[in-house]
Amino acid sequence: MSVKYLVSGGEGALGKFVISMLLERGEKVRILMSELSDTRIYRNNPNIEICYGISTDKDSMKEFFELEDPRSCVLFHTDEYVSLTDATNLTMRRVNVIGAENIVDMCLKRKVGKLVYLSSAYALNPEVTGDNLTIHFDRNKVEGEYAKSKAEAAAYVMEKVALNKFNAVMVLPTFIIGPGYSQDYEINKVLNSFINNGTTPPKEGGRAFVDVRDVANAMLTLADKGEPGAGYIISGEYKTSGEFFQDVNDIKGIDAPVKTASKLVMSKSLVKLVNFYYKITHKENPREAYTLFRENPDARFEDNSKGILPENVISFKDSLSDTISGAQTGGTQAASATIPQNTQKSTSAADAMEARLKRKSVVTSKPVSATAPAAPATPAPAAPAQTRPANSRPASFAAQAAAKARAEKEKAEAEKAGAPAAAPVKSIIPSANPAEAPKPEAPKAAEPVKSIIPQMPPKPAAPSNPPAAPENSES
Repeated sequence: MSVKYLVSGGEGALGKFVISMLLERGEKVRILMSELSDTRIYRNNPNIEICYGISTDKDSMKEFFELEDPRSCVLFHTDEYVSLTDATNLTMRRVNVIGAENIVDMCLKRKVGKLVYLSSAYALNPEVTGDNLTIHFDRNKVEGEYAKSKAEAAAYVMEKVALNKFNAVMVLPTFIIGPGYSQDYEINKVLNSFINNGTTPPKEGGRAFVDVRDVANAMLTLADKGEPGAGYIISGEYKTSGEFFQDVNDIKGIDAPVKTASKLVMSKSLVKLVNFYYKITHKENPREAYTLFRENPDARFEDNSKGILPENVISFKDSLSDTISGAQTGGTQAASATIPQNTQKSTSAADAMEARLKRKSVVTSKPVSATAPAAPATPAPAAPAQTRPANSRPASFAAQAAAKARAEKEKAEAEKAGAPAAAPVKSIIPSANPAEAPKPEAPKAAEPVKSIIPQMPPKPAAPSNPPAAPENSES
């Protein structure tokens, strides 16, 4: 099928709306989707061609870029990973940076006519101002891992535009809301924390919001009117945290003022203490639930697309109402007569990439034998039961009787042959019959113990009849 339009990220909300609008115009579309994605909403449509692959793997995109007339083709790169947490997210970097770079490289290699790339207004260098459409990006000048990843990818796109005369145009929306997003999307997590969990939002902070359908419409318009190397900011209505959640209460029919969290809870100096408190109390931490309003709280952007993009945009309250409906029903799909509705949860390109990496690690970790396959491991022998020593257990009576019979037989044979009988062998096993047990021998008299102390010689005994004294010779 000869196609003119290609879409990456067809499982995302923005990709679905871009595809839906192209089909409404009667265009033929080729979609890049992961193997784990749900493709039932695109089946049985003669104007849709699905190629399986992911942007983070160039080899998997070969079929996607096999085009009959690539110079007349337009590629919409809508695939992105959004996370506003403070922690470094390697999956987000792979999707937003490596995936975008791979798309750009393949477009240059296959000579694709035009790339419409989804960037972000939060990736802009805040130090650069003016009306120049060639906007500057520097990841070291922006806050947050998401903004840094988008700034790095946008800088790569601009580099290829300058060096290779690459025909690329960038869409720079503020924060996107609307129907079609999954439950783990940031705006849906915010709404569920407020509506379902009753977590108090911050008092300060804000965002400029734009509807996903307006962004999709802008991408199609820029495919025809966008200047190569230009970036177009699509800024919606700015809402403070208090205004945003008051509008949520109005839509839900809640007639009550919005309770806000203390400034101490959102303070950066007490972040460790606050996190520890909510961890031990098992409550939802407002710092984590409402990161959307903490990152770039005062970022306001002027729309530079006047006269190029359509001015009939969806109002903020209508967009927020559709967002709340999608958040409470688990996300909705793009509404289109040409795409049937499907409420099954789809798998993102990031999840597909993680699954592919896990499969590769399992294959490489299996041992490979150069000869015969290894024999199945035999179960280890059971440990012997613990018993008492053998000499503490009497022998059976049958064993004793057999030993006695053998001894009598040997004695009889010896007497018959005229040889002295062999002395009976004494058993080391004590007899169970006390009558047959040998009597203990009488103890021998102990020999006198010789002393090691030298003895004095005995004195001579006195005579029984002492000799008579000699008579005096003098008379």
